[in-house]
Amino acid sequence: MPQVIRLYVDSLLLMAGSTFLLDLITLWAVRQMGGAVAPRAGSGPCVRPRLAAGAGLSTAVFVAMVSLAQLGLADLKSGVSITAAAVAACASLILAFPGMSLRATATALFYRSLLTALAGGAATAAYSFTAGNRATSFIAAIAAVALATEAGWGAVHRGIRDGLFVVPVDIDFGADRVSVQALIDTGNRLRDPASRNPVIIVEYGAIESALPCEVRAALAQPGDDFMAQARAVAGSTWSSRFRAVPYSSVGRDKGMMVGFRPDRVRVADGGRTITTSRAVVCVHTSTLCPGGNYRALLNPDILTAA
Repeated sequence: MPQVIRLYVDSLLLMAGSTFLLDLITLWAVRQMGGAVAPRAGSGPCVRPRLAAGAGLSTAVFVAMVSLAQLGLADLKSGVSITAAAVAACASLILAFPGMSLRATATALFYRSLLTALAGGAATAAYSFTAGNRATSFIAAIAAVALATEAGWGAVHRGIRDGLFVVPVDIDFGADRVSVQALIDTGNRLRDPASRNPVIIVEYGAIESALPCEVRAALAQPGDDFMAQARAVAGSTWSSRFRAVPYSSVGRDKGMMVGFRPDRVRVADGGRTITTSRAVVCVHTSTLCPGGNYRALLNPDILTAA
């Protein structure tokens, strides 16, 4: 008598729905934790379909593999199944975040794997404590991802970010070149209000050698007198480069930063080099990183400004 193989469609649909939701939240978390990973993903409503498409792809592959396993046509622990899962994970990331470099894809895959493992651990623990309640374990998995993203990332995120997202940047002003290590800072969304070019914030000490003497003297003065700085720049050889960039920070609702238009900015981002003149360099008179790992904050939009 031939063996009867049953495939429970309702269980597969439930599994597909829960897997899609978890994958969607995980992709969202990857974007929140490392927005600089995929700067071309942008923001706004166009991002949501991409995240949904990425989650849909990985969910479809997972459901197909489970279905084949239930039919006895595949082994989920085999090398082929594991390879297929890894390829699907990479493909879903590329679909969700188009335009990523190989380095960025590897970083995003690391983030996603970490979050998936965290979700699995939370689900297993909740399943054990609630005597097999699947709804509770699913909620625990989602909560673990959300909490890790919004609250628990902290020092781990900073450590990985400072190691992976610090890139060398060359800034040319005529014959003078300033070379600094810059953090790709997703919190820096400053733009020059006139040209709409993205901003690089550079420590005064790192850019001092390229500044004209009169500008250097004004910026080196204690305090934060923007008008005095602007007057000094207006009377210097850099008057045509001058930009006034408004900003907000903790403890200060509105302020103005002195900025300059460079001739060229070159960013070495993994295996590619981005060169553009569409940027503004603002001078910061305080230390940006106490540990000295970087001396500039790079707006991620500069990576797509070329």
